[in-house]
Order: sequence, then structure tokens, then C-alpha cells
Amino acid sequence: MSKKISELSNKTNLSLKDRLKILEELYWADWNELSLEDIDIIFEHLSSDDLGIQEMSKTLSLYNNISGAYIEKFAHIIANYYINDRIKFFKALNLNRDEAIHLVYIFRSKNIFEDEEKEYKEIESTNQLSDEELEAAQNFFTMYKTICNT
Repeated sequence: MSKKISELSNKTNLSLKDRLKILEELYWADWNELSLEDIDIIFEHLSSDDLGIQEMSKTLSLYNNISGAYIEKFAHIIANYYINDRIKFFKALNLNRDEAIHLVYIFRSKNIFEDEEKEYKEIESTNQLSDEELEAAQNFFTMYKTICNT
């Protein structure tokens, strides 16, 4: 696993399929067995501005990883995905809708929204999401409102 992780730092060596496989394996990994160097490589990769939608989608699962490791770091990265590109975030969430229930707590704890209804309307008005992606966004905001405003 360590060799694969070190290759994340040089994307040209890995295909998208290979990078997605590594991210999938990280969900199940025992993070205590990873070296600090590997962990640094992982977080540097996941924080990259040029991360694709599919990789971002896999990263959303890592917040809820089996080891329960580094959830604050993952929360920070995921919040930044939204802050930096709301459209890309919802495209990624659409590919991994089951994670929405876990992610609303990140948004609440980090006070991402001042007005979630306004946020949704702004996203909807961009006309950059498909109907399915827009539905994922709407479901996310509905969950947020239901869970976090009660």
C-alpha cells in the first residue's frame, strides 16, 4: 500500500482508475499502519485544486472511514471542496449520495452556511448541475435543515 500511496504524489504515474482504487482502499485501511510520510502524501493529494470529481467523490467517504482516523482533517478538506467550488462539490456528492448524511455535520460544525436556502437558490440559478445533481444538492440542504436546525 505504501508504494501505491507514494505514487499519488506523481499523478502522471497513475491512471484515474488506479487513484480511485487507492482512495477506495484507504476507506478500509488501518490508518495506524500508515507512515506519516504516506499520510502527508494522501492529504496533499486530497487537498489539490486539480482533484477530479470522481476522486473528490471517493474522498467524501474518507470522512467516515472504518478506522475513524483523521476525521477533523477530512472535515477540513471536504469543507474546502465546497468553499472552493460548490458546483464541483455537488457533482461529486451526486456520485456518492450516501455520504450526505455524514457530511451535513461537517457543514454545521464549521458554520459553512449563513442561509442554506439562499445557498441552494444560488447554486440552482447557475444552471451548471444536471437534474440529478441538483436533486442531490436539494437533498443535502434538506438534510442539513432537518438535522442541524432542530
